[in-house]
Amino acid sequence: MKRKLYQFIQHLAASVFIGLSVYGLIIFMGGDVNKHLPFWTSLSLGLGAVVCIVVIVYMGGIIDRMAAEQAAEEEGQEY
Repeated sequence: MKRKLYQFIQHLAASVFIGLSVYGLIIFMGGDVNKHLPFWTSLSLGLGAVVCIVVIVYMGGIIDRMAAEQAAEEEGQEY
């Protein structure tokens, strides 16, 4: 149950990161409609992307550790 929750959080963070990236790409490649964002909006979008990356990495480490513990238990070893 815990593992499914961690995977959901990781996938949610990945989806948000992809959305922020696509939004930034659309603004960057806007062409004629080159929209200028205020400084604080750009900063918050960048921080949101960084937080998503941190969550993805952290949850991936937890999920890998859980998988290693489960594999060690199946082999009868202590982790």
